[in-house]
Amino acid sequence: MIGQLARGGLLTTAVLGLRLVTQATSLILLTRLLGPQAYGHFASAAALAVVMGTLPSLGSGYVLLARASRDISAASDVWRYAWPLTAGFGSLLLALYVACGHWLAEGLVNWQILLLMGAAELLATPFTMLCSFALQASERVPLSQLVQWAPLALRVLAVLPCFAVPSSQRLLAYTTLQLLASMLGVLLGWVLTRHHVPLGWRPRRATQAELGQGGSYAAMLIVAANPSELDKIVAVRQVGAVDAGIYIAVSRVMGAIITPVLGLLLAAQPRLFRHADERSKEVRRLVRMLLALALGWGLLGGALLVAASPALPMVFGERYARMAWLMPWMAISAPLLSLRIAAGSVLVALGHPLERVGFELSGIALLVGGILVFTHLLGVLGLVAAVILAEAVMCAIGVIFVLRHLRQT
Repeated sequence: MIGQLARGGLLTTAVLGLRLVTQATSLILLTRLLGPQAYGHFASAAALAVVMGTLPSLGSGYVLLARASRDISAASDVWRYAWPLTAGFGSLLLALYVACGHWLAEGLVNWQILLLMGAAELLATPFTMLCSFALQASERVPLSQLVQWAPLALRVLAVLPCFAVPSSQRLLAYTTLQLLASMLGVLLGWVLTRHHVPLGWRPRRATQAELGQGGSYAAMLIVAANPSELDKIVAVRQVGAVDAGIYIAVSRVMGAIITPVLGLLLAAQPRLFRHADERSKEVRRLVRMLLALALGWGLLGGALLVAASPALPMVFGERYARMAWLMPWMAISAPLLSLRIAAGSVLVALGHPLERVGFELSGIALLVGGILVFTHLLGVLGLVAAVILAEAVMCAIGVIFVLRHLRQT
C-alpha cells in the first residue's frame, strides 16, 4: 500500500506542481494587470466566491467518492442526483453572492463583474469538482487533478488579452474570459470522466440519508474553506484595498507551497475511505506517515518562503515591495497549515467529517476575534498574527483527534 501510495503521490504531486506553476503565473499576471488596490477588491470578492462555491453540490462529491471507492458502479447512481442538485442550488447561491459581494467590495465592484465571477465559481467549478471526485474514486487521481488544472490554465490565457484593454475595463474583460475558461474546463472534464466512470444523467431526488451524509461533508467543506479564505474576504474592510492586495498576494504564495502535501493526501484518500472501517496496522502507519510528511514539508516550505522573500518585489512589481517584509511573518504559518490540512483530510477519510468541522470552527472563531483585535493594533501584520494563532490551535486539536482515533483501533 505504501509503495503504491508513493507512486500515486508522486504522479499527483507532479500534476499539482503543474497546477502550482499555473496558479503562480495567474497570480503574477493578475497582480500586475490590476495593481494592489484593484487586485485587493477583486481578490476579496473572489475569496467569497471560492467559499460559497463549496456549497452547490451539498457534499455529493464526497458521497460519490465514499461509495464509488468501494464499487465504481455506484458513481452513476450518485451522479443522477448530484448534477441537478448542483445546478439548482448553485443558481440560488449566485443571487446571494452578488448581493454579498457588492457589500464586501464597498460598491466598488459592479454587479456585472460579480455575476460573472459567481457563475464561474458557483456553477462551472462545482461541476468540474464532481468530475474530479468521480475520477479520484476510480483511483485516477493524477487525471482528476488534470481535470481541475485545465480551467486554471485557460484562466491564465484569459489574462493576457486584458493587458491591451484600458485599465478601467480590465477587470470586466478578465471576468468575462474567466467564465468562458471555466465553462470550457467543465466540458473537458466531462469528456475525460465519461471514458473512465459510468455516469447516469437521468435525474432523481436525493434520499434523506444522502442529503444527511452530504450535508455533513458540505458543512465540513465550507468550514474548512473559511480559515483559508475568511481573512482575505474581510481584508479590504479591515486594512484597506492596497494593504489587502499585498496581504492576499503573500497569502496565496504561502498557500501554494503546500502543494506536495495535497498530492499525498489526494493519493491516499481513496484507500483511506475504502479501509476506514478496518483500521489495520498498515492504515495506522499510513496515517502517521502522512502527518509526519505534512509537518516536514511545511517546515521546509516555510524556510523556502523566508529565503525567497527578498525576490518577491522583483516578481510582482515595485507596487508590491512590502511583500518582502510581510512574507517571513506569514511563513510561520506554513507548517501549521500543512499539518492542519493533513489532519482534517484524514479525519474525513476515516469517517469523522464533523470532528473536522468542530476544530475548524474553533479556528474560525479565533481568526475572527484575532482579526478584529490585531488589525486595530498592528494593521496588516495583525492579519498574519490572527492566522498564526488560528492555525496553531486548529493544528493541535486536529492532530489530537487523529491520534485518539488511532489509539482506539
